Amino acid sequence: MGRYMFLEKKTLEKMDTFEKRVNETASAGWRIVNFTETHRGITVLFERER
Repeated sequence: MGRYMFLEKKTLEKMDTFEKRVNETASAGWRIVNFTETHRGITVLFERER
């Protein structure tokens, strides 16, 4: 069974900064499962095997 984590773009965060956080999370062994744009911004769902 995997572990899951959501990463959300902060309200005033620049897209470049958010992309850097996404890439750092992926480099740490997390795999992007899905992403969506909501009224609050962008949310990315990550998964990692235990």
